[in-house]
Amino acid sequence: MTAADILLADDLGNGLRRLTLNRPERLNALNHPMAEALLAQFEGLRRNTDVRVVILTGAGRAFSSGADLKAGGTPEALRDGPNGDWVLRDLMKAMRACPQPLIATVRGPAAGGGLAMALACDVIIAGETAAFHPAFINIGLSGSELGAAWRLQRMIGLSKARETLLAGRPMSAAAALEAGLVSQVAAEADLDATGEALAADMLRAAPDALRLTKRTLDAALEAISFDAAMELEERAQMLMIRSRSSAPRL
Repeated sequence: MTAADILLADDLGNGLRRLTLNRPERLNALNHPMAEALLAQFEGLRRNTDVRVVILTGAGRAFSSGADLKAGGTPEALRDGPNGDWVLRDLMKAMRACPQPLIATVRGPAAGGGLAMALACDVIIAGETAAFHPAFINIGLSGSELGAAWRLQRMIGLSKARETLLAGRPMSAAAALEAGLVSQVAAEADLDATGEALAADMLRAAPDALRLTKRTLDAALEAISFDAAMELEERAQMLMIRSRSSAPRL
């Protein structure tokens, strides 16, 4: 299976791209070719001004079941960690550096590395069958990996995040909505359309407004005070005001 087959990239028009993890027979488990294809895609998006919003989803009945453990000992096995090339770590960083808003539409399991990919998106929309599994600790690994600790504690709070990661407890779509992990739960048949409708709302904004808003939201998470956050917001707003005032008038 080629990189083009393992990760489908469809441009839906008006600046919207849908990326589909396409190993449905393995519940879209992450092997090395898929990880490399994802990394190349998100690194390429960083300088792409034609694509303005990205939807990430999975083919079949799962978002992603995480690392493909059955690929061990084969050429497709993930080559990550101290003796690998850190492709999954680089993927998470590339997703967070992506200037386009990222929307994850999750049906079925998002486990381990699949959960980390969903957490790296800006908005998560769950189908009714979605289940969020922090599987790391259940297979003898640290419960915090691939940025999950950083993202989850900010998304659902310290106590709930630590309960989830330390106990390895899966979270249903309804529980994820209650905890604030996802923005909404859609019927399975409506999940794709719900994601595209949200993207359409985002795409009404000016291109620079989308990018600056995302950059400011990310920077505000690191701001040390309310005043520092407002300073970041003011700089972004001044850039937008200046760009509008300097635009040619018809």
